[in-house]
Amino acid sequence: MGIIGIVLAVVLAKSTKKPESKTPELKLPSVEVQIVETTRHSYRIQSQGTALPRTSIRLVSEVSGKVVSVSGSFDAGQFFAKDDVLLKIDSRDYELAFTQAKSQVAQAVLRVQIEDKEAEVVRREWQLLNKGEPTGLQAREPHVAQARAALKAALATEEAAKRNLNRCEIRAPFDGMVARAGVRPGQFAALGTPLGELFATDVAEVRLPLIANDLSFIFLPRPGAKAALGQAPKVTLSARAGERRTEWPGHIVRSEETVDPMNRMVYVVAQVIDPYGLAKRDGAPLRSGMFVRASIEGRTQENVIVLPRHALRGRNQVWIVSENKLTFRTVKVAFADAKQVIVTGGIQPGEQVVVSLLAAVVDGMGVKVREADSTDE
Repeated sequence: MGIIGIVLAVVLAKSTKKPESKTPELKLPSVEVQIVETTRHSYRIQSQGTALPRTSIRLVSEVSGKVVSVSGSFDAGQFFAKDDVLLKIDSRDYELAFTQAKSQVAQAVLRVQIEDKEAEVVRREWQLLNKGEPTGLQAREPHVAQARAALKAALATEEAAKRNLNRCEIRAPFDGMVARAGVRPGQFAALGTPLGELFATDVAEVRLPLIANDLSFIFLPRPGAKAALGQAPKVTLSARAGERRTEWPGHIVRSEETVDPMNRMVYVVAQVIDPYGLAKRDGAPLRSGMFVRASIEGRTQENVIVLPRHALRGRNQVWIVSENKLTFRTVKVAFADAKQVIVTGGIQPGEQVVVSLLAAVVDGMGVKVREADSTDE
């Protein structure tokens, strides 16, 4: 039995096939690519700022007195029209002063007439006696000059009294809105007392910071010049409240030609006409103090390559796929923002640029181009 077992073991060992050794298949990483094409591109420069009225003033009292009435429109958030009476100050003392000033003018006019008449009489008497023209004191010239000076002073006093009387009615200097109202009926307003703050509703302005490189992509007005609205670069201002996004069209009307020493930015100023929609009476208002984002319409450039922002690796490098090999390529970047990058050199139309993310990349490594899903748009 022992010999038979040994023989069977030898036969089984010879009949058993040894496992075949296989070389493991190398799995290449797949990448998504974009075929390079040249195109015509209009630049859009992004910025942000706070909307403020172009005209804003602090209303102060030019006379002293008790506030006797306040308009219903003189309250924070209320609109008013130009020349509306916003409030009134007790005018009785100023009416009295105006009446007294008119009386002084009448007396001064009478004195001038008397002096002119006496000077004429003296002139005639002198001509009859001396056969000549009197001069100086003989012609009562100092008396006439003093009377005329007194008349001018009386007229000036009357004009000042009239101005003070008119200042008792404080009128709106423009169409606008009340930002703050600081007085109520019965309150005493001294000379120079702040009464409130007003701002005009005709135009809103937004100061938009730009880096120096962005300026080359916008047609800005010349230094010190203000562009006409038809020629100024267009800008779209927007703000979001929850899911609602509101836009306001505007124009870049001027640039501040100094560099801010704090942030090294240059500011341009955008204007929005009728920000509260009072003329059309529709649309959401662009309120004073609202934070907005701005998209400025820049110049148009031909024969450029537009790539998604994530296709740019570092400052000026992209990955090219050629014959299933990935290579690093330095390109000339003209412009880049959060969404896209504009390339003007370094790659040619028809080349494949990697637009997907890939870890542990080596120049010259093999890759597999992934076909785009037919269901993707």
